[in-house]
Amino acid sequence: MTKKKTKIGTIISLDIPQIANQLPSIGFDFILIDLEHGSVSDASITSVITAKKESCKILIRIAEIKESSIKHALDMGCDGIVAPRVESISELQTLVDYSYYPPIGKRSVGFCLANQYGHHFKEYTNHFQPIILPQVESVKGLEIAKQIVAYDRISGIFIGPYDLSMSLGIPGQFDKDQFIQPYQAIRELCAEQDKLFCTFASNNQNLTEEIDKGTDMIAVGTDANLFLNTYLDLIKPLK
Repeated sequence: MTKKKTKIGTIISLDIPQIANQLPSIGFDFILIDLEHGSVSDASITSVITAKKESCKILIRIAEIKESSIKHALDMGCDGIVAPRVESISELQTLVDYSYYPPIGKRSVGFCLANQYGHHFKEYTNHFQPIILPQVESVKGLEIAKQIVAYDRISGIFIGPYDLSMSLGIPGQFDKDQFIQPYQAIRELCAEQDKLFCTFASNNQNLTEEIDKGTDMIAVGTDANLFLNTYLDLIKPLK
């Protein structure tokens, strides 16, 4: 994924394949499937992967940073992974090790959806380049942010603003200097290293502000929240 215009994505957290598999075709640049907080089944993930378009990347946020989680996500056929709460260099090495096949990494080989169960085995294993986005969402993560950005084969940093603000002791207070300063520092680190700076937007105003600042990737809207808000907008005028 090259750094050009801002890439806009959305988050899938519910197990509703009939809706999820429509998202890659309606204009999003990426879809983030959330396995950390969501309840998305393999069947739903498969429905999204098989419906994906070249213009829309599919990312999976794994539940934890370990070999089985990384391999399973990539074997499903996604374009890359988002790793929650990265706080050590060893976690970065684990991400690289199990995202790449030898000789770069240690990812094991198997016939799976990613290589169409062997039908595109050579093409996939020879050319696949995973997007790897560690999340900085804690004080410990901030302390190693410079090392994360500089780490070989790491694509960039995906900020987790809510968790980061919680870790800083100012939950949801994104207008505080205590939050703004490290947030901007990571943006600058990513720019210096020509890496992706990614974040979440809670509303259209926040989205526009991030686009104006040149943010590379922005995830806006979660299916569960969007459904509830739509129902609320529907029922409120009637009560």
